[in-house]
Amino acid sequence: MKLFCKTYVVFYSSLALLTSSCETAPKFSEEVKGDHTIVRNTDGATLGYHPESGIKLLTVDGFAFKDLNKNGTLDSYEDWRLPVEERAKDLASKMTIEQIAGLMLYSGHQSIPARPQGYFSGTYNGEPYTEGKTDPSDLTDQQKKFLEADNLRHVLITTVQSPEVAAQWNNKLQAFCESIGLGIPANNSSDPRHGTVARMEYDAASGGDISMWPSSLGMAATFNPIWFGSLVKLLPRNIGHWESLRPYHRKSILPRNLDGHVLMVLLGKVPSWRRIWHVHTRMDFNRQQMGTGVLKVLMPW
Repeated sequence: MKLFCKTYVVFYSSLALLTSSCETAPKFSEEVKGDHTIVRNTDGATLGYHPESGIKLLTVDGFAFKDLNKNGTLDSYEDWRLPVEERAKDLASKMTIEQIAGLMLYSGHQSIPARPQGYFSGTYNGEPYTEGKTDPSDLTDQQKKFLEADNLRHVLITTVQSPEVAAQWNNKLQAFCESIGLGIPANNSSDPRHGTVARMEYDAASGGDISMWPSSLGMAATFNPIWFGSLVKLLPRNIGHWESLRPYHRKSILPRNLDGHVLMVLLGKVPSWRRIWHVHTRMDFNRQQMGTGVLKVLMPW
């Protein structure tokens, strides 16, 4: 009887040890890619972080999570397993009024790199941009200020030197945002990317190879609202834009641009308006159909 009891206890002790070992076994892998690290959770979220941002990984139930606020505890907004709404509410509860106000702001036009003087100008450690000396992908002093001091996270990009420089700048931008406050990332948006002129902003930087589509009037001439709506939905994400600016003209309604720049259709009632060339057509019916096509794709309900 005594021998049986000892065997019984040893069996359950071994089982408990095995169970504990299985529960804590890592369910993620890490891969260093250039200046950042990719974390792949098994059947879960893929994360990325910059080692110099101060971000550490938290391991819970074998999965990896980013400790965005650096408190050593997995907060709900950091838990990618939870519903988005629950995470958003938790994040909002941790934000100060100043941080919330910052998310309501939009940056001025950002040129990458910043020009030495005049419009789109900026400085790097107090010095203007100098070709061959300044890294064009670095953040400017002004960008660091509005991100940290003003808590701003919506950035409007205009011209870039090249797609490679733009990508490197974006990585540095996100790493900087990770290193401060609650680790809230930045959202990039831009002016219209489509057009038939190779010198248009992003097109010029890429040698005229990005989004070479007809202008608004040319799109209207297709008389294909659903096809147009599909372009509005897909093209922005393909070039890294995830945010749309809001309407800024009181006589404008519904979406209109391929990159989702402004959710509206320009009615063009005043010929002297400088953006009259954005109007799809003078025909009200066609404007209505093109706008409706975009809505059906973006908001299918």
